[in-house]
Amino acid sequence: MNLFIELNNLSSKYRFYPKKGSGIHFITDKELIKKIIFFLELKKSDKVLEVNGSEFFVAREIEKKSSLTVLEKKKGLTEMLKKELSKTKLVSSFSEINSNKSFSFVSAADSGESFLELLFFDFELMVLLLQKEFSQKILAEPGFSDYSALTVMTDTFFEVNKIVQVNSDSFFPRTSSDFVLIKFKKKKNKIKNKKDFFEFVKALFRFKNRVFSVALPKALQLMKLDKTTKNKILKNAEKTEFNENNFFRKKFNQTAFLEKRQAAKKQKFNQKIYLLETIDFVELFNLLSK
Repeated sequence: MNLFIELNNLSSKYRFYPKKGSGIHFITDKELIKKIIFFLELKKSDKVLEVNGSEFFVAREIEKKSSLTVLEKKKGLTEMLKKELSKTKLVSSFSEINSNKSFSFVSAADSGESFLELLFFDFELMVLLLQKEFSQKILAEPGFSDYSALTVMTDTFFEVNKIVQVNSDSFFPRTSSDFVLIKFKKKKNKIKNKKDFFEFVKALFRFKNRVFSVALPKALQLMKLDKTTKNKILKNAEKTEFNENNFFRKKFNQTAFLEKRQAAKKQKFNQKIYLLETIDFVELFNLLSK
């Protein structure tokens, strides 16, 4: 059956009416649904989270292959989900979730907040539909205007691959902009505390045009870290003295330091925030918070 016709039938049966601007958009493109299922790499043992019950047609396909939990906060869809997805567990908060994979349509209205919640959860794989403009922040490179704390966070914890751009005709009601389907695969990292690392990076990006040694003291005042962690960062920063000679003598032996004297001008402590790469933020955070 055509998914648009089926959606109309469901809408009449359960008395919900998707309206433009409500943040509820049903995928009615069968080929897009096939792509989502393929890139989720589903196994019977997988526990999948879907955020946003309006992606009912995707949820129905996931339920055939794996265990599914739907996080749905909009009461209007709850009755339909309960009756049409009999094997699926419905929850209303992240605290109730125990999943290893996720598919989510992240609406334009709550892109930042919803995406961060997903990042902080320890998924091994995610397939997300993100608004095109928001996806540019995730895929940005150092030095570009879209490069941000979200870029660094994402690149620290996931291998990111853009799958396909999705136009607004794939949804009902149509979205106000195009979306991008992106696959996120967990990768090894050296960060023990995600939230502290995010506070560190987010505050530094408030001073993105300053060099790290100038930005850090200002950024520390904005970081929502416990007093012990802040003091540790300050102490280690003072010990390092933000001095390129000190930093390079620690990192390389004396011979290597002399050979790299020219490269010292570009070293991390004297580099502008928006030019630092993900690995630089990780190394600086671990160096100063150890």
